[in-house]
Amino acid sequence: MSQPRIAIVGAGIAGLSTAYALLKQGMKHVTVLEQATVDHRRSTSHGISRLLRFEYGADLLYTEMVRLSLNRWRNLERATRRTLYTPTGLLVIGREDDNFTRSSYYLLREVGIATERLSRHACMQRFPQFDLQKHDMFTYNVNAGILHASLCLQTLKSSIFDLGGDIVEGQRVQALSHDSWQRPICLRLNSGDEYCVDKVVLCIGPWIHRLLSCLHLPVRLTRQYLLYFANLPLASFKAQIFPAFISDDLYGFPIHSTCSAHGPAWLKAASHSFGATIDPDEAPTIDTRIIDQITRKLRDLLPALREAELAHIDACMYDVSPDEDFILDRLPDDPRIVFATGLSGHGFKFGPLLGELLASLVCDKEPPVPLERFRLARFAHQWQGSSVA
Repeated sequence: MSQPRIAIVGAGIAGLSTAYALLKQGMKHVTVLEQATVDHRRSTSHGISRLLRFEYGADLLYTEMVRLSLNRWRNLERATRRTLYTPTGLLVIGREDDNFTRSSYYLLREVGIATERLSRHACMQRFPQFDLQKHDMFTYNVNAGILHASLCLQTLKSSIFDLGGDIVEGQRVQALSHDSWQRPICLRLNSGDEYCVDKVVLCIGPWIHRLLSCLHLPVRLTRQYLLYFANLPLASFKAQIFPAFISDDLYGFPIHSTCSAHGPAWLKAASHSFGATIDPDEAPTIDTRIIDQITRKLRDLLPALREAELAHIDACMYDVSPDEDFILDRLPDDPRIVFATGLSGHGFKFGPLLGELLASLVCDKEPPVPLERFRLARFAHQWQGSSVA
């Protein structure tokens, strides 16, 4: 029996991971189509680092998914002999009543993930870099760390080639044609060519509305900023001394190489609060008012930043669903087309697991994690497209 021809649109973390999962499962005809290049600057997967953390409040599903994902990252490291993940530990600076810090702590203890609660005095002694006055609960989890994002993408890219898959860069899919189940799905490319396949996976991040406009997906595209600080004392802010951290909407990393593989070593921090709605094809802009707000909050939390140089700002994009859960599903009127959206902000850490979940939809196999929570049908009450039942 001949195998299906499968096209994956988008070579970010979800697209590459899906191709890798399909090839590992024995699929032979897998092609990734990317509008630019792997790890291009406007991709939501672009960058040197991402945070892998287990803390999700009382949300057991995501915490267990992080555990599964880390196992898969470790397997990929062993298979490729590359270091994709560096433990840094994670300090959560919160409050008893913030619905996150306390519930995360007790859930991690319940499922056997090592975490410790620190007194204010112990936290000040261990991590004197932080001003803790506005907070009253502190936890530290040694298992969190940095995923080396660009290296992860390049490792998946080379692994796909090694397994016999193909990646075609510089080919933007302009439209899908799937009028009849008796005929292949045709992808119209920006070159004017058509590429016809049996199944399609759409992993196009903020460009999801371009190809699925008919669905009126409840996905918002937002402008986010990453801030990089220079001239900090390495002895106080290097990995193993200074942890990755979360505090309210802020998060950050110890000093590490940023912006390019051999670039300067800076402290990276950002706000997870969702920014202004954007068009993904518009040139990115820097909103100095927002940057000033984030910088002030970071300097309140980390007083040493008041003397540091804000050396670089990256403008990036999120695609987020109303409940901040992923949307992983088949097209309602054509199950040959699978799509993933609403991943930004916390999706990268789940890369290999997301690939397996999407591959299970393509191949109609049992997924490693139940997918009911991620179905589009949960938005049926507000959805404006055709039926999602």
